[in-house]
Amino acid sequence: MNGELIVWPRDITGIEPAQVGVKHARLFELSRQGVRVPSGFVVTAAAYQEFVREAQLGPVIAREIRRYRAGRDGVAVAAAIRTAFCEASLPAALAERILEAYQELGGDGTEVAVRCSPVAPQDDEHDEIFLHLRTGPDALAACRRCFASLFSTVALGNRELRAPDHLAAVMPVVVQRMVRADLGASGTASGENTFVRIHAAWGLGEPAVDDPDQYSVHPGARPMIVKHRGAKRTKTVYADPHGTRTIPTTPEERSGLVLSDDDLVELAGWSVLADRHFRRPMELEWAKDGCSGELYLVEARQHALPAMIANGVARAFQH
Repeated sequence: MNGELIVWPRDITGIEPAQVGVKHARLFELSRQGVRVPSGFVVTAAAYQEFVREAQLGPVIAREIRRYRAGRDGVAVAAAIRTAFCEASLPAALAERILEAYQELGGDGTEVAVRCSPVAPQDDEHDEIFLHLRTGPDALAACRRCFASLFSTVALGNRELRAPDHLAAVMPVVVQRMVRADLGASGTASGENTFVRIHAAWGLGEPAVDDPDQYSVHPGARPMIVKHRGAKRTKTVYADPHGTRTIPTTPEERSGLVLSDDDLVELAGWSVLADRHFRRPMELEWAKDGCSGELYLVEARQHALPAMIANGVARAFQH
Protein backbone atom coordinates (compact mmCIF):
# COMPACT_ATOMS: atom_id res chain seq x y z
CA MET A 1 0.00 0.00 0.00
CA ASN A 2 2.94 2.37 0.61
CA GLY A 3 3.12 5.04 -2.08
CA GLU A 4 -0.46 4.58 -3.30
CA LEU A 5 -2.46 7.81 -3.41
CA ILE A 6 -5.94 6.27 -3.37
CA VAL A 7 -6.96 2.90 -1.95
CA TRP A 8 -10.25 1.04 -1.74
CA PRO A 9 -10.85 -1.33 1.18
CA ARG A 10 -11.62 -4.16 -1.25
CA ASP A 11 -8.13 -3.82 -2.78
CA ILE A 12 -6.14 -3.76 0.46
CA THR A 13 -4.30 -7.01 1.20
CA GLY A 14 -2.59 -5.67 4.32
CA ILE A 15 -4.23 -2.87 6.32
CA GLU A 16 -1.69 -0.20 7.30
CA PRO A 17 -2.96 2.31 9.88
CA ALA A 18 0.00 4.54 9.01
CA GLN A 19 -1.46 4.97 5.51
CA VAL A 20 -5.25 4.93 6.08
CA GLY A 21 -5.47 6.17 9.69
CA VAL A 22 -6.34 4.29 12.86
CA LYS A 23 -10.10 4.89 12.74
CA HIS A 24 -10.61 3.56 9.27
CA ALA A 25 -8.13 0.72 9.67
CA ARG A 26 -10.50 -0.50 12.39
CA LEU A 27 -13.51 -0.08 10.12
CA PHE A 28 -11.80 -1.99 7.31
CA GLU A 29 -10.92 -4.84 9.67
CA LEU A 30 -14.50 -5.11 10.89
CA SER A 31 -15.89 -4.90 7.36
CA ARG A 32 -13.88 -8.01 6.57
CA GLN A 33 -15.62 -9.68 9.51
CA GLY A 34 -19.00 -8.98 7.89
CA VAL A 35 -19.90 -5.68 9.56
CA ARG A 36 -21.62 -3.25 7.17
CA VAL A 37 -19.69 0.01 6.58
CA PRO A 38 -20.37 2.79 4.05
CA SER A 39 -18.67 2.29 0.69
CA GLY A 40 -15.80 4.62 -0.03
CA PHE A 41 -12.07 5.13 -0.53
CA VAL A 42 -9.06 6.54 1.31
CA VAL A 43 -6.84 9.40 0.22
CA THR A 44 -3.71 8.04 1.87
CA ALA A 45 -0.90 9.47 3.96
CA ALA A 46 1.27 9.16 0.85
CA ALA A 47 -1.18 11.46 -0.97
CA TYR A 48 -0.88 14.02 1.84
CA GLN A 49 2.92 13.87 1.56
CA GLU A 50 2.71 14.29 -2.22
CA PHE A 51 0.53 17.38 -1.75
CA VAL A 52 2.91 18.95 0.77
CA ARG A 53 5.88 18.24 -1.49
CA GLU A 54 4.33 19.44 -4.76
CA ALA A 55 2.81 22.58 -3.20
CA GLN A 56 6.11 23.33 -1.41
CA LEU A 57 4.35 23.58 1.93
CA GLY A 58 7.26 22.13 3.89
CA PRO A 59 9.17 25.44 4.03
CA VAL A 60 5.97 27.25 5.08
CA ILE A 61 5.42 24.80 7.93
CA ALA A 62 9.06 25.01 9.04
CA ARG A 63 9.04 28.82 8.98
CA GLU A 64 5.84 29.14 10.98
CA ILE A 65 6.98 26.56 13.54
CA ARG A 66 10.19 28.54 14.06
CA ARG A 67 8.07 31.61 14.70
CA TYR A 68 5.92 29.64 17.12
CA ARG A 69 8.95 28.46 19.07
CA ALA A 70 10.26 32.02 19.10
CA GLY A 71 7.09 33.18 20.86
CA ARG A 72 4.52 33.90 18.16
CA ASP A 73 0.93 33.17 19.15
CA GLY A 74 -0.09 29.57 18.34
CA VAL A 75 -3.47 30.61 16.94
CA ALA A 76 -1.80 32.87 14.39
CA VAL A 77 0.80 30.27 13.46
CA ALA A 78 -1.81 27.54 12.96
CA ALA A 79 -4.02 29.88 10.91
CA ALA A 80 -1.10 30.83 8.65
CA ILE A 81 -0.27 27.20 7.91
CA ARG A 82 -3.92 26.25 7.26
CA THR A 83 -4.32 29.23 4.92
CA ALA A 84 -1.31 28.07 2.92
CA PHE A 85 -2.82 24.58 2.65
CA CYS A 86 -6.21 25.87 1.54
CA GLU A 87 -4.74 28.24 -1.05
CA ALA A 88 -2.48 25.58 -2.60
CA SER A 89 -3.64 23.42 -5.50
CA LEU A 90 -3.72 19.67 -5.21
CA PRO A 91 -1.25 17.93 -7.55
CA ALA A 92 -2.96 17.26 -10.87
CA ALA A 93 -2.43 13.50 -10.65
CA LEU A 94 -3.88 13.36 -7.14
CA ALA A 95 -6.89 15.51 -8.02
CA GLU A 96 -7.57 13.29 -11.04
CA ARG A 97 -7.40 10.13 -8.92
CA ILE A 98 -9.82 11.56 -6.34
CA LEU A 99 -12.27 12.63 -9.05
CA GLU A 100 -12.05 9.22 -10.72
CA ALA A 101 -12.75 7.51 -7.39
CA TYR A 102 -15.68 9.85 -6.73
CA GLN A 103 -17.07 8.95 -10.16
CA GLU A 104 -16.84 5.29 -9.19
CA LEU A 105 -18.95 6.05 -6.11
CA GLY A 106 -21.58 7.57 -8.40
CA GLY A 107 -20.31 10.95 -9.59
CA ASP A 108 -21.95 14.36 -9.35
CA GLY A 109 -25.15 14.23 -7.36
CA THR A 110 -23.87 11.37 -5.20
CA GLU A 111 -23.81 12.50 -1.58
CA VAL A 112 -20.55 11.80 0.24
CA ALA A 113 -18.97 12.51 3.59
CA VAL A 114 -15.29 13.49 3.73
CA ARG A 115 -13.57 12.75 7.04
CA CYS A 116 -10.09 13.07 8.50
CA SER A 117 -8.54 9.77 9.56
CA PRO A 118 -5.67 10.71 11.91
CA VAL A 119 -2.67 8.46 12.31
CA ALA A 120 -1.35 9.94 15.58
CA PRO A 121 -3.41 10.37 18.78
CA GLN A 122 -2.40 14.02 19.15
CA ASP A 123 -3.99 14.79 15.77
CA ASP A 124 -7.34 13.25 16.75
CA GLU A 125 -8.75 16.07 18.85
CA HIS A 126 -9.94 18.44 16.16
CA ASP A 127 -10.31 16.35 13.04
CA GLU A 128 -12.72 17.64 10.42
CA ILE A 129 -15.76 16.08 8.79
CA PHE A 130 -17.64 17.49 5.82
CA LEU A 131 -21.11 16.13 5.13
CA HIS A 132 -23.68 16.22 2.38
CA LEU A 133 -21.24 16.95 -0.48
CA ARG A 134 -22.60 16.37 -3.98
CA THR A 135 -19.87 17.27 -6.50
CA GLY A 136 -16.30 16.31 -7.32
CA PRO A 137 -14.95 19.84 -6.72
CA ASP A 138 -16.64 19.87 -3.30
CA ALA A 139 -14.91 16.58 -2.45
CA LEU A 140 -11.53 17.96 -3.57
CA ALA A 141 -11.94 21.10 -1.45
CA ALA A 142 -12.94 19.03 1.57
CA CYS A 143 -9.86 16.79 1.16
CA ARG A 144 -7.63 19.86 1.13
CA ARG A 145 -9.32 21.22 4.27
CA CYS A 146 -8.87 17.88 6.00
CA PHE A 147 -5.17 18.02 5.18
CA ALA A 148 -5.06 21.54 6.62
CA SER A 149 -6.78 20.43 9.84
CA LEU A 150 -3.55 18.69 10.78
CA PHE A 151 -2.51 22.20 11.82
CA SER A 152 -5.45 23.22 13.95
CA THR A 153 -4.34 25.16 17.01
CA VAL A 154 -5.10 22.19 19.27
CA ALA A 155 -3.34 19.61 17.08
CA LEU A 156 -0.28 21.83 16.63
CA GLY A 157 0.03 22.45 20.37
CA ASN A 158 -0.42 18.79 21.28
CA ARG A 159 2.10 17.68 18.69
CA GLU A 160 4.62 20.22 19.94
CA LEU A 161 4.33 18.73 23.43
CA ARG A 162 4.42 15.05 22.45
CA ALA A 163 6.05 14.60 19.03
CA PRO A 164 7.39 17.90 17.72
CA ASP A 165 8.40 16.79 14.20
CA HIS A 166 5.59 18.63 12.42
CA LEU A 167 6.99 17.85 8.97
CA ALA A 168 6.67 14.12 9.66
CA ALA A 169 2.97 14.37 10.54
CA VAL A 170 0.44 13.07 7.99
CA MET A 171 -3.35 13.11 7.57
CA PRO A 172 -5.17 10.44 5.52
CA VAL A 173 -8.71 11.33 4.40
CA VAL A 174 -11.71 9.06 3.83
CA VAL A 175 -14.46 9.72 1.26
CA GLN A 176 -17.61 7.65 1.81
CA ARG A 177 -21.17 7.53 0.57
CA MET A 178 -23.50 9.39 2.92
CA VAL A 179 -25.65 7.33 5.22
CA ARG A 180 -28.95 9.20 5.30
CA ALA A 181 -29.18 9.21 9.06
CA ASP A 182 -30.95 12.57 8.79
CA LEU A 183 -33.91 10.52 7.52
CA GLY A 184 -33.15 7.65 9.87
CA ALA A 185 -31.27 7.41 13.14
CA SER A 186 -27.87 7.20 14.81
CA GLY A 187 -26.27 6.33 18.11
CA THR A 188 -23.73 4.16 19.92
CA ALA A 189 -23.34 0.56 21.07
CA SER A 190 -20.90 -0.80 23.64
CA GLY A 191 -20.48 -4.01 25.56
CA GLU A 192 -20.69 -3.92 29.36
CA ASN A 193 -20.29 -7.24 31.16
CA THR A 194 -22.86 -9.60 29.60
CA PHE A 195 -25.03 -6.88 28.04
CA VAL A 196 -24.63 -4.54 25.10
CA ARG A 197 -25.83 -1.01 25.85
CA ILE A 198 -27.29 0.85 22.88
CA HIS A 199 -28.28 4.52 22.69
CA ALA A 200 -30.37 5.66 19.73
CA ALA A 201 -31.91 8.91 18.49
CA TRP A 202 -33.55 10.18 15.34
CA GLY A 203 -31.37 12.04 12.86
CA LEU A 204 -27.63 12.57 12.85
CA GLY A 205 -25.46 11.72 15.79
CA GLU A 206 -24.22 15.26 16.47
CA PRO A 207 -25.13 17.09 18.53
CA ALA A 208 -26.25 14.19 20.70
CA VAL A 209 -29.76 14.50 22.10
CA ASP A 210 -30.03 14.70 25.87
CA ASP A 211 -32.62 11.95 26.20
CA PRO A 212 -32.18 9.17 23.62
CA ASP A 213 -33.77 5.75 23.60
CA GLN A 214 -31.72 3.31 25.68
CA TYR A 215 -31.59 -0.44 25.21
CA SER A 216 -29.84 -3.33 26.93
CA VAL A 217 -29.37 -6.45 24.82
CA HIS A 218 -28.14 -9.82 26.05
CA PRO A 219 -26.95 -11.52 22.84
CA GLY A 220 -27.48 -15.19 22.25
CA ALA A 221 -29.69 -17.73 20.50
CA ARG A 222 -32.70 -16.13 22.24
CA PRO A 223 -31.66 -12.51 22.86
CA MET A 224 -33.06 -10.70 25.89
CA ILE A 225 -33.87 -7.02 25.22
CA VAL A 226 -34.77 -4.28 27.69
CA LYS A 227 -36.06 -1.00 26.22
CA HIS A 228 -36.35 2.51 27.62
CA ARG A 229 -38.01 5.14 25.44
CA GLY A 230 -36.38 8.56 25.60
CA ALA A 231 -38.03 11.92 25.02
CA LYS A 232 -36.04 12.65 21.81
CA ARG A 233 -37.41 16.20 21.55
CA THR A 234 -35.03 17.31 18.78
CA LYS A 235 -33.01 15.81 15.95
CA THR A 236 -30.18 17.01 13.73
CA VAL A 237 -30.60 16.98 9.95
CA TYR A 238 -28.64 18.25 6.97
CA ALA A 239 -28.94 21.89 5.98
CA ASP A 240 -28.67 22.95 2.34
CA PRO A 241 -26.26 23.42 0.76
CA HIS A 242 -23.95 22.19 3.56
CA GLY A 243 -23.87 21.82 7.32
CA THR A 244 -26.54 20.70 9.76
CA ARG A 245 -29.44 22.14 11.72
CA THR A 246 -31.48 21.03 14.72
CA ILE A 247 -35.26 20.74 14.43
CA PRO A 248 -38.07 19.46 16.69
CA THR A 249 -39.06 15.82 16.32
CA THR A 250 -42.61 14.91 15.39
CA PRO A 251 -45.08 13.56 17.97
CA GLU A 252 -44.78 10.13 16.31
CA GLU A 253 -40.98 10.19 16.63
CA ARG A 254 -41.15 11.20 20.28
CA SER A 255 -43.65 8.49 21.17
CA GLY A 256 -42.05 5.71 19.10
CA LEU A 257 -38.92 3.61 19.54
CA VAL A 258 -36.01 4.27 17.19
CA LEU A 259 -34.83 0.69 16.69
CA SER A 260 -36.56 -2.61 15.99
CA ASP A 261 -35.63 -5.87 17.69
CA ASP A 262 -33.82 -6.98 14.51
CA ASP A 263 -31.77 -3.75 14.56
CA LEU A 264 -30.86 -4.29 18.19
CA VAL A 265 -29.77 -7.88 17.64
CA GLU A 266 -27.61 -6.82 14.68
CA LEU A 267 -25.93 -4.00 16.62
CA ALA A 268 -25.34 -6.24 19.62
CA GLY A 269 -23.71 -8.80 17.34
CA TRP A 270 -21.41 -6.14 15.91
CA SER A 271 -20.45 -5.02 19.41
CA VAL A 272 -19.56 -8.54 20.54
CA LEU A 273 -17.58 -9.14 17.34
CA ALA A 274 -15.63 -5.87 17.72
CA ASP A 275 -14.74 -6.54 21.37
CA ARG A 276 -13.49 -10.01 20.52
CA HIS A 277 -11.64 -8.94 17.39
CA PHE A 278 -9.73 -6.12 19.08
CA ARG A 279 -9.54 -7.96 22.43
CA ARG A 280 -10.65 -4.87 24.33
CA PRO A 281 -13.93 -3.04 25.04
CA MET A 282 -14.97 -0.97 22.02
CA GLU A 283 -17.61 1.70 21.54
CA LEU A 284 -19.30 1.62 18.15
CA GLU A 285 -20.83 4.64 16.46
CA TRP A 286 -23.54 3.59 14.03
CA ALA A 287 -26.03 5.20 11.65
CA LYS A 288 -29.27 3.93 10.14
CA ASP A 289 -30.12 4.97 6.59
CA GLY A 290 -33.67 6.27 6.44
CA CYS A 291 -33.99 5.33 2.76
CA SER A 292 -32.72 1.74 2.79
CA GLY A 293 -33.39 0.98 6.45
CA GLU A 294 -29.92 -0.55 6.78
CA LEU A 295 -27.52 -0.03 9.67
CA TYR A 296 -23.92 1.03 9.07
CA LEU A 297 -20.89 1.20 11.33
CA VAL A 298 -19.21 4.61 11.00
CA GLU A 299 -16.61 4.48 13.81
CA ALA A 300 -15.11 2.01 16.29
CA ARG A 301 -13.12 3.41 19.19
CA GLN A 302 -11.75 2.06 22.44
CA HIS A 303 -14.41 2.36 25.13
CA ALA A 304 -13.49 4.20 28.32
CA LEU A 305 -15.27 1.79 30.63
CA PRO A 306 -14.94 1.91 34.41
CA ALA A 307 -11.88 -0.10 35.44
CA MET A 308 -13.87 -2.91 37.08
CA ILE A 309 -15.98 -3.49 33.95
CA ALA A 310 -13.02 -3.14 31.58
CA ASN A 311 -11.01 -5.70 33.56
CA GLY A 312 -13.97 -8.08 33.47
CA VAL A 313 -14.26 -7.76 29.70
CA ALA A 314 -10.51 -8.22 29.32
CA ARG A 315 -10.64 -11.43 31.36
CA ALA A 316 -13.49 -12.69 29.22
CA PHE A 317 -11.27 -12.47 26.11
CA GLN A 318 -8.71 -14.75 27.75
CA HIS A 319 -11.14 -17.70 27.94
